[in-house]
Amino acid sequence: MNVLILEDEPTAANHLTALLHDLDPAIRIMQVIDSVADGRQIWATLPPPDLIFSDIQLADGLSFSLLEQVEVPCPIVFTTAYDEYAIRAFRLNSIDYLLKPIDTEALERSLRKYRSLAQPDAVARQLQQLLSGGHFRPPAYRQSFLVAFRDKLIPVKTTDIAWFQIEGGVVSATLSDKTSYPLDTTLDELDTRLDPALFFRANRQLIIARTSVVEAEYYFNGRLLLKLRPAPTHQVLVSKERVPLFRKWMETF
Repeated sequence: MNVLILEDEPTAANHLTALLHDLDPAIRIMQVIDSVADGRQIWATLPPPDLIFSDIQLADGLSFSLLEQVEVPCPIVFTTAYDEYAIRAFRLNSIDYLLKPIDTEALERSLRKYRSLAQPDAVARQLQQLLSGGHFRPPAYRQSFLVAFRDKLIPVKTTDIAWFQIEGGVVSATLSDKTSYPLDTTLDELDTRLDPALFFRANRQLIIARTSVVEAEYYFNGRLLLKLRPAPTHQVLVSKERVPLFRKWMETF
């Protein structure tokens, strides 16, 4: 069996590799991909794997942004520390969703599911069993933040935030009234805890709220220049690779 691993943590990738080889020495690890950018670059050059193990949070974003844009020829087992994305994962050929740290018993069950796919309706049946059995909780997205500001603790509703940005290594939230507060978090963490229907990762520096988008215009090299409200002091650009995702996000409003 040829296995492809999407994982940005070398320790986690090595642990998964060791567990797989313990369960089945015939398994061959084709490649370990640690970022969305690397995946896009080499995907077409890889022979089709039999099974993919994919972390959700890679070095430069969510693995969904890769898997939703390339041809996925085989089942996927998602491996992650979060359970918010279970339903979205099953839309991408997923047959299982393992929470880290992965143990041998859970991994063995995933391999058994993969081997049972000789039955045409096995995936649909397994999904129905998982959903009806209550194995996954509904997504618990952030509804508010308690920010420390000038010796005070201030509650801020997520719906009042126009965008999150990182500048000089500090992440901040800018509200619709232009008030800005520093946050003790990272953009990558926010990307996993914000409702994807309401917020979009425009680039490495910025996560924007749908309510802040006024318009988008085409820019150089296939990018989009966004006009936001309130207006930021810097240009907000969406890369050419993320333009299709941005359009899809806006069209579902």
